[in-house]
Amino acid sequence: MNTDVFAGTKIDPSALVQKLDPDTRSVASVRRGAEAKAVLPKKEKLKLRRERWLQKIETIKLAEQKRKAERRRRATVVVGDLQPLRDALPELLELEAGGRRPRARGVSSRPRPTELSRMSAAQRLELLEEERARFRELLASPAYRASPLLAIGQQLAQQMQLDGGSQL
Repeated sequence: MNTDVFAGTKIDPSALVQKLDPDTRSVASVRRGAEAKAVLPKKEKLKLRRERWLQKIETIKLAEQKRKAERRRRATVVVGDLQPLRDALPELLELEAGGRRPRARGVSSRPRPTELSRMSAAQRLELLEEERARFRELLASPAYRASPLLAIGQQLAQQMQLDGGSQL
């Protein structure tokens, strides 16, 4: 077995000879022929270096923001079935019924106590104003003039229905 890998290879000796241009061989010619670089003071070099560094930081920040935004968009699920959402939202009639009750400003969303003794003074005043408004509405209605007891009964039934029907 022959161990010479290049035994069958023939190379022309003229292909091995290369001639270099005399200008490219000389180091001095490179300095003479090349364009002169602008010599910058040390402070200018430091400023340029700092600007390049800040640009790198800015590009890294922008890339990170883009990556986060893309990840956030990918995490957002497109909802195909809106039925659960539709079921969760209140009906228009419920909103209209809830909108009839006047609410004072600054009143919390917690339910107010049912007993007068447990109410704060502001809550008692609010309840009193609501009842006065309801009473004025009742007195002004033509149904009250026709049949006062029936109108009061209907008003009470309607109020019980709005309050949830659990209180008497």
